[in-house]
This record gives sequence, structure tokens and C-alpha cells, in this order.
Amino acid sequence: MKTNYFLAVFCLLVCYNSLIAQQVSELNVKLDHWGQKPSDKMSKNVYISDFQVMVEVYREDVDYKKEKEFRGIGRGEATAQAALGLKGVDAQLLQAQVDKLYSEFVADLKAKGYTLIDVETAAKTDYYKNAERMQGPNIRESANPGYLEILPSGASFMVSKREAEGKSSNKAGIMGNLKMVGKAVSGPNQLSKDLNDALIIEVKLALNFSEAGSNWFKSLSGANAQVKTNLMLGTHTVQAPKTKGLRMKGQEEVYTIPNTIEFYQGAGLKKIQSKGYLKKPVYISGVIDDTKSSAYDKGASITYTNIGDLFVVKNTYSTISTNAKFAETDGVKLADGLYKSASAFLNEELKEFFD
Repeated sequence: MKTNYFLAVFCLLVCYNSLIAQQVSELNVKLDHWGQKPSDKMSKNVYISDFQVMVEVYREDVDYKKEKEFRGIGRGEATAQAALGLKGVDAQLLQAQVDKLYSEFVADLKAKGYTLIDVETAAKTDYYKNAERMQGPNIRESANPGYLEILPSGASFMVSKREAEGKSSNKAGIMGNLKMVGKAVSGPNQLSKDLNDALIIEVKLALNFSEAGSNWFKSLSGANAQVKTNLMLGTHTVQAPKTKGLRMKGQEEVYTIPNTIEFYQGAGLKKIQSKGYLKKPVYISGVIDDTKSSAYDKGASITYTNIGDLFVVKNTYSTISTNAKFAETDGVKLADGLYKSASAFLNEELKEFFD
């Protein structure tokens, strides 16, 4: 009897631990419309022009404080660099879950009565006259620092030469703003027109783990950099050290990694433009060990040297403090968390658009 009791308790504990091992927060989606709203009169042909998944695996943060001095007392310039990476990521498991997301997405569209347009047909349009074909499965380092870029198996997309070469990023700046303006003016709606008003769908998913931010109190007196783990699905803005071109000390560049699904149909006054996104990130717990990497440097004190009581030399020193860590990650749970959160997001947005 006692043995059965302990066995029952053990089973309950195992079940409880499996439930709390991985938790996905509440889903809160939004679908915005520009132009006409979707209707039953839309074409039943659909072309998936993009289905890209970004997974963050590494993040760096840097902070720089220039030399400061007041009435002969001060400190030299200081730089703090913190880095945090994920240990235990399984690329093949991530690829398998992306494949599953894509196949279920396609099956859902077909179940709604839509016919998929193949990439060969799309490639013949004027819209893609200068584009190159990119084939999945494909998992590679992204031009967005710290991310893996994954395309599903059995899928092909028309992309720019820079995208095909892995050089295109989501870096903020004038060129990024021009792309957004161009996309809003014509973009995929022109592709829809070239494909006899077919529905165009673009999917971009982002699984992120980092949360950067220095301790404001420490930042008052020195350079302070910090990165900590916080796994989530959603649009994510990251800052990464600038490594190319002219740059100042401690300069960083801003990248916005989107988690969206966009719909385009028709052109002119009757065009449809809809964008689905998360109002707040979907947080995923129980996958990555809580880890924080931080670095602090207040700079070396400025000193002075008298030379023969005739000349005073000011001595300043540049100092750098660095700290790099790796957070233990369950590769199976990471891939599973990507699938669960992304699947819920896509299903809800499709429901919002079509229903």
C-alpha cells in the first residue's frame, strides 16, 4: 500500500514538472488594415512570397564613456563589453520545426479553398525580373548580428541578390526607411497585380532570447554593459557593435527583427494591405537557464607628472572591461517553444484575416 502511495506521488511530481518545464505566455495579436478590408470576393489563388524564421543565438552589448575631468581630478576613457550566447542549440531540430510550421500553414490555406501559385509562375512576373531564386531547406548565419536565418524545406522564394548572398539585414537607417516607403506605395500589391490579383502572403517570425540594458546608476560613473536571457517570440529591436566603415568608439547599430504576417491583394484604390503582429511578445519559460553577462569599467584615474617643475604632463589611460558567458539551453525545448508560439500566432492571424 505504501509503495503504491509513493508511486502515485512520484507520478504526480513528474506530471507537474513536465507542465511547468515549458510555459508559453498569453497570445495577444493585432491585425491592421490599410485600404480595403478582406472579402469573400478575393481571388482564391495565393502566393507565399516569404516564410522566414529568425532565431537569436548570440548577443553583444557595448558601452563607452569618454575621458572626463573636473578641476584636475578625473578618469580616462572606459569601455565595457558584455556578450551572451546560447549553448545547446540544435539547428536540425529548429529546421524540423520550421518545416512543420510551413507545411501546416500551407495545409491550412488549402483547407480554406486556396490554390497555391508556384515559384516558377511568380518568377516570370515583371516584379521579379531582377530577382534570384532561393531554395529551402536553408539554415545559415544571418546578416542581422547574432541570428540564425531558417527557410523551410520544400519552399522556394524569389529574393534580391543581397538576400541570396546573405548580406541583407534589417538595420535601421535611411535605406531601411526607403524600403518601407517603396513597399507601402507599390511593393507586393504590384506582384498581386502581375499574378491576376492573387493574394500575396509574407511571413517573418522571430524567436529572441536577449534583453540588453545597463544599470543606470552604474552608468553615471562609468561604462556599463549588460545582456540577460528572456526567451520570447515577437518583433525585437537589438543593438550590436558597429564593425564596418567609419565608426566612433563604442558605436552601435540598431536592427529591428520583425515578427509579422502581411497580406496584399489587388492594386489601385481597391488594394488590400493587412499586417498582423503581436501586441506584446509571447514569453517562453523553462527553456534557457536564467543567465546575465555584465561588464563595468569606471576608467583609470588621471595622473599628472611634473618635469623639472617646468612642465606638467597629464597621464590618461584607456581601459576595457569584458565579460562573456554562455547560457545552458535545452535544444529540444527551444525548438518546441518556437513551434508552439509561432503556430499559435499564425493560426490566430489567419483566423482574424479570413473570418
